[in-house]
Amino acid sequence: MICLDSDCIIDFLRNEKEAIDVVEKYKGQIFTTEINVFEVFFGICIKELKRENEEEIAERFFNNIEIMSFKGGCGKLSANILSSLAKTGKNIEQNDAYIAGIMACCGCNKIITRNRRHFSMIKGLKVILY
Repeated sequence: MICLDSDCIIDFLRNEKEAIDVVEKYKGQIFTTEINVFEVFFGICIKELKRENEEEIAERFFNNIEIMSFKGGCGKLSANILSSLAKTGKNIEQNDAYIAGIMACCGCNKIITRNRRHFSMIKGLKVILY
């Protein structure tokens, strides 16, 4: 399994070729997290001007992909990830630690993202750039 990060989902929803190609390439192997759902919808909801049907398009996307939740054990894993990085002076967004924690709970070690900087700091995680 491979996790789709929010930037890839947003680019896919904007019909960007690179994102469409990578989603097609890994079709059947991809999932996302409830944290990514939050990030995408927050971005839509916070905007003054929304594109027509933007929420509905995002809803359709999320209805067609497996979404992993923040469940038992994910909190501790996320805290371990974030604290171990912080202790070495490496900082990532808290949401990225949550995503990595959910991935670890699911036994997933691959993420499709453009955010190499944050996710490449997480030990054992393979970043697939697009």
